[in-house]
This record gives sequence, C-alpha cells and structure tokens, in this order.
Amino acid sequence: MPSIEESVTAYLTARESELSASSIQNHRYQLKQFREWCEQEGLESIESITPIDVMQFRRARSNDLNSNTMYNQLSVLRLHLRFAHRMGWIDEETPESIVLPKRDGTARDRSIDPDRVTNLLETLDEYAYASRTHVLLALIWTAGLRIGALRSLDVGDVYPRERYIELHNRPEYETPLKNGLGSEREINLHGWVAQLIEDYVSNRRIDSLDNYGREPLLSSHHGRYSRTSIRRTVYSLTDCGGIDGGCDCARSSKCDRSVSPHDIRRSSISAWLDDGHNPDLLAQRFDVSSSTMAKHYDIRTESQKRELRRDVFDM
Repeated sequence: MPSIEESVTAYLTARESELSASSIQNHRYQLKQFREWCEQEGLESIESITPIDVMQFRRARSNDLNSNTMYNQLSVLRLHLRFAHRMGWIDEETPESIVLPKRDGTARDRSIDPDRVTNLLETLDEYAYASRTHVLLALIWTAGLRIGALRSLDVGDVYPRERYIELHNRPEYETPLKNGLGSEREINLHGWVAQLIEDYVSNRRIDSLDNYGREPLLSSHHGRYSRTSIRRTVYSLTDCGGIDGGCDCARSSKCDRSVSPHDIRRSSISAWLDDGHNPDLLAQRFDVSSSTMAKHYDIRTESQKRELRRDVFDM
C-alpha cells in the first residue's frame, strides 16, 4: 500500500486533467496540512487511516480555522480519500464519515430520520412500485447493505420464497465485498422486501448482463449498476425535490436534505439498535464488529439509550 504522501501525489496527478493549476495548488496546500498532521501522529500508510483519525484531525484543526476554511479543507480531504477508496486502499466508511460544516459554522446532518425513510418507501410503493430505486432503498434500509454489497448481488443470489439473500465475495468479477470472504453471509428479508424484489425481477428489472455474463440484480442498460449511479440515485431521492425531482440546489449531493447510502446504512443500524435488538446479532447481520458499531453507527443520544434500557428493564 502507498504511503500517505504517495497517495496524495497520485490523487493530484489524477486531477491534473480536470482542475486548473491554481486549483491543484490549492488542493496540494490543503492536503499538506493533513500529511503533516499524520506525520506528527505517526501515521505512515494511507491504508491505516480510519474515521477516528479523520475526526481527530478535524478536532486538531478546529482551533485554527474558521468554518469556511474548515469546509474547504475537509472537502478536499474527502475528495482525496474517496480517490483512495476507488483505488482500493481504504474502506468506504473513511471518506463518507467526514461531516462537512455549513459555511455558517453548523454541522450538516449526516443521518436520516426513520419516519422520513418510511415516507419515501410508501411514496415509492404508490408511485414507483418495484422500481430499481424502490428495491435499492429497501435493501439499504432494511438490510443495511453497503454499496459494494448492493452491486455484488445477482438475480441468483436472491431467494424471495425463502426470504433471504446471499452475499458472495467475487473480486475476480469486479464485485468484492468489504471484508472479503469474511463478509459472505445470508441475510433474512422482511416478507414485503422479498415480495418487492420478486415483483421487480419479474416485471421491471432491465434484462442485461454484466461484462462477465452474470445477471446483476440492480441492472442498467449498460450492465451492472455502478457505485456512482447508486450514490446519485440516493442523493436525488433524498434531496429537497424528493421522488418528484426538481431540487433547487446546484447539485443533489450538496442539498441540505440529501444523504448518502452510507448515511442511510448508519441510520438503519441505529434504528435497529433503538428497537432493542441484540447488538451481537445485528453485528452479524450488518457485517460490522460490536465495537465499530458502537463507535461509528450508534447515533442515538445518551437519553435515548437510557429510555430504551428503562423499557427493556420495565422500570
């Protein structure tokens, strides 16, 4: 794996054809602050960077920067880390854990209320039943699938009558899972999700193969639905325009109401926890350790946790 300095150089080289010389210089300066901080912390390889490191870097810089400068610095860092993820050097959770502050200094919400997801699913059920978007949102919300897991699913990996799906690590066919063979598992589906997928495959799925002759569950006219398309679909679905579109913002991903697939996954895990489900069983379902779940996915407040314990203990 490359060092942090090597990964920055690779990122800047990749962006040279897209950005002006002044923009490249600005990105180089913004990332210099991150490189120097990593050096002070003894972090050498880009592979070693985690969401916790990003959070600590932000805290270290917060005393020196105003909200506008912090926004610019974190924006560039996230672009760099997303590039590192595309290169296979880091996990997707690392860049997507970055919360960009608004320019007025308040943090953008990086979660989605369960009631809002329910409303979106009900709207899709009424106006776009068994569409690709409907299936995509249902699987992210109810099964907490990562983008890579969503893309990996073939039609043959779904067992609607038995109400479960199988996840297989197939890196040789360009559909690896986050933790390799360790991410392979069977996931139970709610009855309505199983029926939804069955109706989608029977009536609305685009009949196409990927480059390896496989039948992707989430298909397009060009084969398997891409990571970028999945993100764009979720941003568009959750922006201020909603299912009807028409977001007034310059880009859906910049809309204050829009969230990423990872944000929905985080919120889903928190909702399952809030319902009182066993964390160890949830860790298996969502392919995440109990400690990681507590650190990165449990967005409940201490008061919410206390109220849940009161209900469980009947106090």
